[in-house]
Amino acid sequence: MVDFDRVHDMVTDAFVAHDEDEEPNIDAKKFYEMLNAANQPLYSGCREGLSKLSLAARMMNIKTDHNLPESCMNEWADLFKEYLPEDNVSADSYYEIQKLVYSLGLPSEMIDVCIDNCMIYWGNDEKLEECRFCKKLRFKPQGRGRNRVPYQRMWYLPITDRLKRLYQSEQTAGKMRWHAEHTQTDGEMTHPSDARAWKHFNKVYPEFASNIRNVYLGLCTDGFSPFGMSGRQYSLWPVFLTPYNLPPEMCMQRELLFLTILIPGPKHPKRSLDVFLQPLIKELKDLWSTGERTYDCSTKTNFTMRAMLLWTISDFPAYGMLSGWTTHGRLACPYCNGATDAFQLKNGRKTSWFDCHRRFLPIGHPYRRNKTLFRHKRVVRDTPPPYLTGEETEKQLDYYGVLETVPRGGNWHVPPNMPDSYGVHHNWHKKSIFWELPYWKDLLLRHNLDVMHIEKNFFENIMNTILNVPGKTKDNIKSRLDLPDICSRSELHINSNGQVPVPIFRLSSEKKSVLFNWVASEVKFPDGYVSNLSRCVEKGQKFSGMKSHDCHVFMQRLLPFAFAELLPTNVHEALAGIGAFFRDLSTRTLKVEVVEQLQENIPILLCNLEKIFPPGFFDVMEHLAVHLPYEALLRGPVHYGWMYQYERAMKYLKGKAKNLAKVEGSIIAGSLTEETSHFTSYYFASKVRTRKRAPRRYDDGGVAPTYAVAGVPDIFSQIGRLGGKSKEVWWSSEEDAHSAHTYILLNCEDPLIRYFERYNKFEPFILASQADQVSYLPYPRMRESGINWLSVIKVTPRGRIISGEEPPLQEEQINEVEEPEQQIDDILLIDPHNHEYEDLTDDGTDEAVEDEFNENDDVSSDDENVSD
Repeated sequence: MVDFDRVHDMVTDAFVAHDEDEEPNIDAKKFYEMLNAANQPLYSGCREGLSKLSLAARMMNIKTDHNLPESCMNEWADLFKEYLPEDNVSADSYYEIQKLVYSLGLPSEMIDVCIDNCMIYWGNDEKLEECRFCKKLRFKPQGRGRNRVPYQRMWYLPITDRLKRLYQSEQTAGKMRWHAEHTQTDGEMTHPSDARAWKHFNKVYPEFASNIRNVYLGLCTDGFSPFGMSGRQYSLWPVFLTPYNLPPEMCMQRELLFLTILIPGPKHPKRSLDVFLQPLIKELKDLWSTGERTYDCSTKTNFTMRAMLLWTISDFPAYGMLSGWTTHGRLACPYCNGATDAFQLKNGRKTSWFDCHRRFLPIGHPYRRNKTLFRHKRVVRDTPPPYLTGEETEKQLDYYGVLETVPRGGNWHVPPNMPDSYGVHHNWHKKSIFWELPYWKDLLLRHNLDVMHIEKNFFENIMNTILNVPGKTKDNIKSRLDLPDICSRSELHINSNGQVPVPIFRLSSEKKSVLFNWVASEVKFPDGYVSNLSRCVEKGQKFSGMKSHDCHVFMQRLLPFAFAELLPTNVHEALAGIGAFFRDLSTRTLKVEVVEQLQENIPILLCNLEKIFPPGFFDVMEHLAVHLPYEALLRGPVHYGWMYQYERAMKYLKGKAKNLAKVEGSIIAGSLTEETSHFTSYYFASKVRTRKRAPRRYDDGGVAPTYAVAGVPDIFSQIGRLGGKSKEVWWSSEEDAHSAHTYILLNCEDPLIRYFERYNKFEPFILASQADQVSYLPYPRMRESGINWLSVIKVTPRGRIISGEEPPLQEEQINEVEEPEQQIDDILLIDPHNHEYEDLTDDGTDEAVEDEFNENDDVSSDDENVSD
């Protein structure tokens, strides 16, 4: 049978119904009729399946996959028009291609915005000529043209039509019910639907849960600069929505991260974010209350589709923009709320979370009574602050008189207008627009802490401190000046000559050389696992240019053993423990008992670090780790709530900015084109290569085996290629031949040949498909020995990852977690091999005034993406 593009099937599969099936609703019917009208033969006598639409769809897909400019597409269109038969109806320009596939596209809207981000001209304010708050004009002075041009516009792409498209496509319609139909193993979480937050919501709203085709959404936002780090300051903020109904291998794929809002630059939206979210919140409220009639092509029935927002995902500064809780200062932690133990360092002039974690330990734990290892003369009897419910949080907002943004303008939330007790008992600067959603107060988890950024910041603090990187180390002169007032660590105090002893956690020059030589020459992972870490070694003094995923791999794979011989045992075990914690937390399948053990372990691990590192080391990022297991119990696996997928999506958005004079419009045009091409690519012939079907980088196609007889089992059909000189290989014994023969027969998928009842107890053979891929890494050593220990790291081969397109490679599952060491004896705090004193220079950093919204933070997506 000839394999051809099934563009016609895209219509008939969903439109042609049996007598007992329902007809599509009006909107879906119009969609299929428009598609059918465009499906005409490309030229007389052409092969079945070749049509004007199929050619346009293929060309659109090629443009999207390779990010080609319009001028290139125009030349390709001319080439096809010239070389095809004279009666061909192919489009002769990219403009005609766009018009042809326009009927397949999804809607978008442009909404005018106040130049100062005070308001949007939408809804009741649609016809206003000037801002209600700052009184600035909406339109630029009119020139020769007749169309009035606003000073600023935002783009809104309605989510309803994009969710309906998921049910109109045969590739996704049936899988939208996976969340309710899959079998969950007791005590395991592989998907958010297995976790507590999802189950709690279904229990509170059983009517919504009864229709398994209703949609559960997650929202993410972050900023990026289309001009890169070296260009002018320009902050674009996309808002993504993604459905969680789908199975792990489809959920969080880039094609399913729907761009919903593009907030224009160049200004950072800061606390005016709610102004831009108004159209989305209204649509979400409509989807919750009334829903939308939708046609499901998998069951050929119409139903009322409803949707709800599960949570938001963002880095920590954007967490404050979304939630309304200011994420800097002494009260930065949204979970500890006003009951934090954080304090201001007198000389460091920054907030420290040193000794804030003993309260999370069991009441009888010996660390609580220790008066020398932590803050001196302090015994901790407090219990951890309770996690507030949604209703308790809303009552707190009302009690302090926290107000909404939209009625008062985007620039209203300035210090003179802050609520009562702001910065003293709470950090609420606004009541988030998400509280307008009727179910928001009933959610157990409303905003996710981003494990990606927490892990990266934690790792950078560790490496910069133990390597003593100037300007970035947490062990500086200000840190030593703060020690006498906080800790009983007199051996680390500055002497009368202004010099200080070398601390136990510092690497000497010789040990630095060993570490950097090891990373540069001996740390090697399989292709696609991590970027070339040797390129991150800068002059043998520090690591630089490490992306988030590089930090992720170093933290989880190398840190647990990298310093076994380079640092004292207690320092190595403290660092190894925190690396293992992030590794165990990041598995693709979480066991509830394992996460609960991690929740018990993390305060001990942080206390072990507090015994060694100075108070200035512990900023809010180190503290937030104590809350990550709690969120994992509510959400499920961390890759459903971290930023890796969205950072990559923003990288692709940046690549669509072809017209740098109109970056927002250019990005939206490219995104709409990609949505259309993604939908049509489902119906291409199987031999057609698209981005999703592209072979791996080192796959040359191989040679498919051929056999003289039919019915050869699938295990012998692996594509491969012969290499080297051929030679005959004979079994060393008949026993080996029999063992190999038996093993192959027993592992064949065909049940007709599995007839052996007796076989050897030990079979020294396996199939290639059953092998695990591992990486052997030597330890960094200070001295040679007769025994060369290797660390064996199991890795998942490139291309065998679930949960999205090339995510950080994670463990499948952790079955058991050990309890960390908990020594209460006094420890040595200075390097026993280096009794000399050194001069500490003032790094010049002054963090007394903490800026919640750093203008340089919004370019993070340029360097957070994984290198191939």
